[in-house]
Amino acid sequence: MSTAVPRPTGIPATSRQRPPLLVALMCAIGMGCVMFDQTSLVVAAPTIGADLGSGISGLQWLTAIFPLVAASTMPVSGLLGERFGARSTLRAGLLVFAAGAATAALAPNLAVLLAARVVQGVGAALVLPNGPTLLGGNVDLAHRARSVSHWMMASSTGLLLGPLLGGTLAEAYGWRATFAAVVPVALLAVLVTGRLDNTARREAGRLDLAGLATACATLALLSWALIATGRGTAGAVPLLAAYAGTAVLVGVFVRVERRAERPVLDLELFASPRIRAVLIACLGYNAVINGAAFLLSMHLQDTRGLSVTTAGLLLLVANAGMPIAGVLVNVLRPFLSSPTLMGGSLLVLAAAYLALALGGDLPVGALVVPLVLIGVGCGVLYSLDTSALLDAAQGHQSAPAMASVALMRQIGTVLGIATLASAGQVAVSAGVTENGELVAFLLSALVLVVLGVWLRRRLLAA
Repeated sequence: MSTAVPRPTGIPATSRQRPPLLVALMCAIGMGCVMFDQTSLVVAAPTIGADLGSGISGLQWLTAIFPLVAASTMPVSGLLGERFGARSTLRAGLLVFAAGAATAALAPNLAVLLAARVVQGVGAALVLPNGPTLLGGNVDLAHRARSVSHWMMASSTGLLLGPLLGGTLAEAYGWRATFAAVVPVALLAVLVTGRLDNTARREAGRLDLAGLATACATLALLSWALIATGRGTAGAVPLLAAYAGTAVLVGVFVRVERRAERPVLDLELFASPRIRAVLIACLGYNAVINGAAFLLSMHLQDTRGLSVTTAGLLLLVANAGMPIAGVLVNVLRPFLSSPTLMGGSLLVLAAAYLALALGGDLPVGALVVPLVLIGVGCGVLYSLDTSALLDAAQGHQSAPAMASVALMRQIGTVLGIATLASAGQVAVSAGVTENGELVAFLLSALVLVVLGVWLRRRLLAA
């Protein structure tokens, strides 16, 4: 999950009278709601597939379409926040998100559920960058850093509650309850944030519509090609045409972005070897982490036969490792450089996925250690990639760098969900194994080892 950095704004007198901790909690409700929705869906996905009769390809689209839409809509969110203020844009996003959740809870089939996830993706894109911006506009500079820390901790509650509460709801009342639970919380966030002051409005710049459309088309076409490859139902000619079309669209996107006044992805950032390395690595490990999370839920429930609640508890173990990472980074930073910490975290993640790949027959309790390592590794990387970009970005490049890392995380999530599950399906179809998830975990470990060695070398050489 990506976040934006609160920008300095003038603080109205009424805002100064509110305790910064209270403001942080008020702004965190919407972010936590989005986090809960994403993590609870991972747990409920197998149940949804069984109820609606969708295969793994349908579930891939169900989980991938949200970040695909969110990534495509996020640049629009920034412009709306500037034009109408962060509070107005955030509250509109929460209403859209709640409407999508309500539709999902009532969806009679997969097509309607996918449409509801599109609506939720739009709502999430309006919420994610404007929540921290609203926080920054309602807390004075002296208390801002601590307020951001409180906001992140409070928002992470949704990350922790999603697997456990979502699993419990899905097992007791059905998967629809996981979506229904989001609606009142999102509406509460609308009411609460209405008590805060709106940020200053200003005339927004032009939106890079050509870049936005090209990026969305590229991601959608590549996702279709990857998922269709795993399903094995599309012929060779359509697949080759899709992959070739993706390559052409990438070229078009690069040309469009070089000419855009306010590009979706600032290609000038890639001129810096350090920024380029971090952004490429960010795309890679987000693909592995989020693609493997989807498959881990399938593995625990479909292959191991665990209940939805038990699977949610195990995924909670993984998410609980993330808060530990913040403490670990502060302890290790005086002794290890950021390149070594990031490269080492990728190797730790690789070891964890290798343990999952080779431990298919191990008792469930033995999975706790690799799951904790996954959470810790993710937390370290998400902390260090942001600080590494801020350190490397020069002045005016800070905002584009943060927008780019958020975009890379979303793109990585889409591609990871599409690629890893399809790789497992291909292995099963080829008779290599009967358990595609374990092949995907092994592939994840190999990718992370290569990425860890490459990233450390690149950062040290930069």
